[in-house]
Amino acid sequence: MSVAYWLNTAWMWRRSGELAAFHRATYSAAESQTAVLRDILMQNRRSEFGMAHGFSEIGSPAEFVRRVPLSNYNDYEDAIKKIANGKSNVLTTEPVHLLEPTSGSTGGEKLIPYTSMLRLQFQRGIGAWIADLMRSRPGVRRGRAYWSISPAFAEKRSTEGGISIGYDDDAAYLGTIERFALKKLLAVPSAVSRLTNVENFRYCTLMHFLSAQDLTLISIWSPTFLTTLLRQLEAWGEPICRDLSDGCLRRPNSDRGPAVALWPRVDKRRAAKLDAILGSSLSLPEKLKRLWPRLALISCWADGGSARYLRQLEELFPHVEVQPKGLLATEAIVSFPLIDRPGAALAIRSHFFEFIAANGSRTELRTADQLERGGKYQVVVTTGGGLYRYRLGDVVEVVGFENQCPLVRFIGRADRVSDLVGEKLSEAHVREVLDHAFAAHHIAPRFSMLVPVSDLRCYRLYLQEVDRQSTPALLDSLAESIELGLEKNPYYRHAIQMRQLGQLEIVPLAAWGESAWAVYERVCLARGQRLGDIKPAILHDWSGWPEAFKKLVEHRRTKSANSFSVTA
Repeated sequence: MSVAYWLNTAWMWRRSGELAAFHRATYSAAESQTAVLRDILMQNRRSEFGMAHGFSEIGSPAEFVRRVPLSNYNDYEDAIKKIANGKSNVLTTEPVHLLEPTSGSTGGEKLIPYTSMLRLQFQRGIGAWIADLMRSRPGVRRGRAYWSISPAFAEKRSTEGGISIGYDDDAAYLGTIERFALKKLLAVPSAVSRLTNVENFRYCTLMHFLSAQDLTLISIWSPTFLTTLLRQLEAWGEPICRDLSDGCLRRPNSDRGPAVALWPRVDKRRAAKLDAILGSSLSLPEKLKRLWPRLALISCWADGGSARYLRQLEELFPHVEVQPKGLLATEAIVSFPLIDRPGAALAIRSHFFEFIAANGSRTELRTADQLERGGKYQVVVTTGGGLYRYRLGDVVEVVGFENQCPLVRFIGRADRVSDLVGEKLSEAHVREVLDHAFAAHHIAPRFSMLVPVSDLRCYRLYLQEVDRQSTPALLDSLAESIELGLEKNPYYRHAIQMRQLGQLEIVPLAAWGESAWAVYERVCLARGQRLGDIKPAILHDWSGWPEAFKKLVEHRRTKSANSFSVTA
């Protein structure tokens, strides 16, 4: 057996205790959640926040709910400023090791305090997932893996109080021993993350990907990360083979990254094999199968806005199992996947969870043991990092149970709502409408996104298909179907009837050349999001999309004899 096999097996056994502890907790979800809350309150009872809210006197979840109000990030901004300036004992008694930046749904930086307790809470969920994955899919242990890393587009920062801002890489959620083992198991060296140019980052990532013939696991966030990367095979295949054959790196000649650390080892045999595979007449899925014959599993987002991009990934890797990731936010780990379950398991040993259930015009709060199959809920979380009854903004659906532990699926963001004239369109509703309309019209878009156009007071759907141009008649029918779906929202229907809103526009984008996803990704990066944080959006209220997609619209019109935009 290879060194990779024994390291992966050791990692599995090290985390098997966490998996066993999770399974025990699933038989008593209420008691497990109460114990988690008790530990958080006891740990932080002498913090400023804990003393202000009487943590020492709280003896039950019900009392906690009465004493501590629901919160969002704005409620913590003053406290986080104090922490950034070096003040201790503000939200937690434990020291804050760093502030992790997150852009939220669509932009705007938030800084989340990280303590040892919060890191341990993440490790509990991740450890149970790793143990279950490697035990249930032993093929994953037979080789190296790719773990998502984000390029360092900005210099390393710290606050005036000397607290670091941001982890060096995405594997920092793991424990010390796991990170040591991971360095031996990485198909792509972590030094790639320090490249500041996105094209250099992608080139080096693909080069090391291609050199790893023993690749068994790919763990990424969005499926679009991998599909976008593989689109460069034709353009970069030849220079990558040359770099591997020579053992040098020619691409990043204008990057401040650690170029020498990224050089591949000389592997003329692998370079020759790659050249033969990439130059063959095989289909791309067959080429990928021969490039990575041991690849056993791809872990990525598969719910919410990512679901529509999953199909492209599955078509490229029909022979590889794709496991949907759970819901992991910067603030908390909400759920993690288990093999052969219909949804991801709620991380009941990590944080204390509450859920806001919509019941007609009323809302009610429930705990993990009170959730119902088929119910849709907004997530509220209390963590060891100092966020208490924090409205995460994510909506999940309960799709089953592991004993008493809910199995959930991410639906979308509760706080992503577009409201030009009072119509209050939500992301979850828009996703449901678009999915139904596309299926009814046998359309599988490469990219689709609904945006409000304030100066026209209407909504516009940007649509890019893979290999065809829809006829005006088909797009008319599609627009009508989407409009009918959106009008199930009574506020939207009223706005249309009162002519406060114009009817839906569909703007097709050129199917050739640059992908709309690349444009979307470039905009998100320019607006401050990290590559690993970019999630596909179904509904986006940024006003700059008409200008961002202008070239794709014009390119389509100049290349097509049937240039049009459609208004229902």
